[in-house]
Amino acid sequence: MYSVLIVEDESMIRNGLKVLIVWEKYGFVIAGAAESGCRALELMAKQHFDVVITDVRMPRIDGLELIRIMRERKIDSEIIILSGYRNFEYARTGIKYGVRNYLLKPIDTEELIKTLSTIRVGLDQKSGRVENDDNELVTRVKSYVALHYSEEISLHTVSEALHYNQVYLGRVFLKKSGSSFHDYLNQVRIRQAAGLLTEGRHMVSDVAMQVGYKDVNYFCRIFKSIYGKPPSKYKTHLKNI
Repeated sequence: MYSVLIVEDESMIRNGLKVLIVWEKYGFVIAGAAESGCRALELMAKQHFDVVITDVRMPRIDGLELIRIMRERKIDSEIIILSGYRNFEYARTGIKYGVRNYLLKPIDTEELIKTLSTIRVGLDQKSGRVENDDNELVTRVKSYVALHYSEEISLHTVSEALHYNQVYLGRVFLKKSGSSFHDYLNQVRIRQAAGLLTEGRHMVSDVAMQVGYKDVNYFCRIFKSIYGKPPSKYKTHLKNI
C-alpha cells in the first residue's frame, strides 16, 4: 500500500477525505493527517509519504508554500492540490512544482480515483513492482471476462470496473497475454459457444445471444475465423461424429 498524507485545515473536510473512498481498494492507505502546513512538515520530517493531498488556502504556510518547501527539501511525494475555486495562478504554480492534479471542492470522487490510478502506475514503475502488478492485473482482467463475457463489455467497461487507465490496461494486457483484449474476449466467447453447440439443442442465433453477440452474422464470422467453419456446419459436424 502507498501512504497518503492529508493536509487540510477544515476538520470536516479532513475527516471526510478519509472515508470518501475505500483507499485500500486502489492501493493506498491514509497514513497521516495534518491541520496545517507546519504540522505537515513536522510529519514529513519523521516519515515519507508517497502522496500528499493538500488544500491551498491555510493559515501561516499555505498549500503552495508547503509544496515549495517540500521541493526545496527534495521531498518527492506525489501531490494533489485541493481548492474551493478555480485559480489560474494556483494551477500554474502547481504545474511548476510537478503537482499531479488540481481538484476542486466538493471533490469529484471519480476524478480522485482516476488521479490515484495514474499515480499508482508511476509509483509501481518507480518501485519496481510493475512486473508482478502487471501479471496480477492480467489475471484480474481474465477473471472479469470469465464472469461477464455474456454481457456487453469492452476494454473501456473493464478499465472502469478495475479503476485503471484504458490505454495502459490495453497495453499491459497485450504485452503479458500475447493478444489484444478484443481478441481474447472473442476467444472466450467462441469457446463458450462451441460448448453450447456441442450440447446439440441450441439454435445458432440463441447461442450467439447467450455468449454476448447481438449480431449473428458477426458471431458466425468470428466463429469461422477461430474454428475454420461456421457454427451451423460445426453443429452438423458434431452430429456426424
